[in-house]
Order: sequence, then structure tokens, then C-alpha cells
Amino acid sequence: MFNSIATFQKVYETRNITKAAKELYVTQPSVSIQIKKLEKDLGVQLFKRNGNKGLIPTENANRFYRDSQIIMNSWENSMNHLVKKHRSNRIKCVIGVSHTTSNLVLPPLMVNLKKYFTKFDFEIVAADSEKVLEEITKREIDFGIIEKPIVTHEIEQTAFTSNELVLAGNLESPEWIIGKPGSPQHEFSDKYFNEHHMRPTRVIKVNDNNLILNLITRKIGKAIISKRAIRDTLIPYEQLSSDFSNQFYLINPKVASSDETQKLIAWIKTLLPQLKL
Repeated sequence: MFNSIATFQKVYETRNITKAAKELYVTQPSVSIQIKKLEKDLGVQLFKRNGNKGLIPTENANRFYRDSQIIMNSWENSMNHLVKKHRSNRIKCVIGVSHTTSNLVLPPLMVNLKKYFTKFDFEIVAADSEKVLEEITKREIDFGIIEKPIVTHEIEQTAFTSNELVLAGNLESPEWIIGKPGSPQHEFSDKYFNEHHMRPTRVIKVNDNNLILNLITRKIGKAIISKRAIRDTLIPYEQLSSDFSNQFYLINPKVASSDETQKLIAWIKTLLPQLKL
């Protein structure tokens, strides 16, 4: 039964039998058979086919996915308890951060997490907000700190601070520095251009916020950037309207990988609004 549940979870997350089979290192027919058997055992349909676009989970699948996370988490906790004396008591905790929050939020957070270093082995993964969300859904990341709102039933989202943006750098320069498409920096740059009815012809495209900051520090171009990022510098900046701001969010699965991780996330939720960012 547990193998069938694990297979169902992977199919639910990938929305694709072939991808699920590849990630589980089993054959595609094996995955299909397990899903059909699980549907028969439960007496409900879990997925609808959508042609070449993959599978669409039914409402029963949505409910069972949430319940199955609790089941598998309880099973994992029980197994961990039974073999505790034969294993290290240390707990792995993977933190996902967007490129902006990795610079502005993660350092002060890690200072406060020092007291947990004796219990947890922390791993930091920096990626786009969407990728962090995807990895949390796949249970590869325990919690994330991102700068984009999300809409999903499986993940909890908690806003903990606002992030003001400014136009900074060599304000007289004709060069504009723009982040990669889909990034908040790129979206706010487009917003600025639209509001000012302009389309820059001299653009430097970058895919890393650290690089943006390094360039404007050296008086190369100008960019829309977090005011916090230039707070302790002499970089000139222009204040923008209140529309140029976003939120930082803590995101995490409703059921953590362990009880200790669940407690840690609950503590972080109370800590983040108090951090001096």
C-alpha cells in the first residue's frame, strides 16, 4: 500500500505517468497498474486524461494527496523512531530562497538559527520563486522564503514584510539593467517603462540580482532594485511610488517532513516579522 501511495504522490506532483516512472526508476506500465489498483481499492477515480497535456487530478485526488502526506509523514516518523538508536539524531532541513531573499533575509535568519545547528543539518538552495515552490511541492525543500505570492492548496504562505523598490545606479545613464523574464525585477522594470511610456533601446540583461548590484555599484547603468540592497551604500537612487513594492513570503507544506521540522517552521514564522532586514 505504501508503494502505491508513494507512486500516486509522484504522479500527482508531475501530472504525468512517464515523468513519474522516470523519477521513481520504474517502468511506465508499473506506475499505471499501481494507480489503477489504488483507484480500485479506494473506489474512486483519481485522474482524468487530458490528451497530450497530461493528467488532471480529480477532487478525490486532491483530498487523497493531502491525506496521503499525513499518512506517509506518520509512517516516516514511526520508522525514524524505531531506528533512532541506530541512526544519527541530526535532522536534515533544506531551505529554499529566491535570489533577492538570499541576500536580504537569509543572513539574519541564519544568525538566529545558530542555536539549532546542533540538531539540524541545514542546506540552502537558491532558485527562482517558482522553482522553490515546485521543490517544496515535491518534498525536496522543507520551507522557502520567496518574493512572489502563490496559490495552491498544499502549501501555506505567510507574508512577513514588505519590500520597497527604487530606481538606483547612474541615474543619468541611458543603459538599463533588467533581470530575466518572470523575475520580480523584470516585472517591475516593465511596469516602470509602461507608466513612463518608454521602451529603452540600450539594455543590459542579467539573471542574477547580485550582478545587478555589482554593476550599479560601479556606476554601470541603472536598475529597479530593492532599497534594502543599497541601504549601506552611496549608490544614488530615486524614490518611486508605493506601487513599486512587494512582499516577502515564508512558504511551507502543511505537513512537514518531521515533527521537529514542523516546530522549527512554526518558530521561524514568529521570528521573521521581528528580523531587522
